[in-house]
Amino acid sequence: MKLTEIQKEALHGLMLGDGHISKTSPTSTPRYTQTFGQHYELFANHIYALYRKFCSDKGLNTYMVKSGKNSKLYRRWTVTTLVSTEFHSFVALYYTFNDLGKRIKILPKNIKSIITPRALAYLLMSDGNYKKAQGLIRLCTNSFTKEEVQLLSDAMYDRYGIISRLEHVRKGQYIIIIPRAEVHKFQSLVKEYVIPCFQYRIGL
Repeated sequence: MKLTEIQKEALHGLMLGDGHISKTSPTSTPRYTQTFGQHYELFANHIYALYRKFCSDKGLNTYMVKSGKNSKLYRRWTVTTLVSTEFHSFVALYYTFNDLGKRIKILPKNIKSIITPRALAYLLMSDGNYKKAQGLIRLCTNSFTKEEVQLLSDAMYDRYGIISRLEHVRKGQYIIIIPRAEVHKFQSLVKEYVIPCFQYRIGL
């Protein structure tokens, strides 16, 4: 069974966000997995449906968790596929090992060819938001280095003419800001691929 082009584009967007491709050993066959917050049941169901043929009946799971010792319980949703060789190419693109031998997530060097409108939509839905007071969109690219985030920002400009900037949010972590003047351009690019319950994330 092969991933469709739609599934590949969506998975690129998810990997730029909170998606993960996991392996139990360096030589094992990988699987995709992602956790969603308690308010994102509809998105979790959407992703499960998109990759349903790669999942078992238990591919969509929910559980309760605390954010701290004295916190209340929060619901989480996870989507986990079965292992598939179709995910090997994503491992090669999005992971490497650092100097300590730890497996880390990276931004693909060919990101300009990867960020289709659908991929950007799934990045937004996975890990983006709209700040109404400032009228801007944030893409939370915290897991990548400053240089990688700049590469993604440059790629959006080179491919779609969308001007964005980097914002330092905490030590060594940067996100992409799409300012008010560029939001309409971004909306026009991705709105076709953003599911109805997430249109608010692009200010619609």
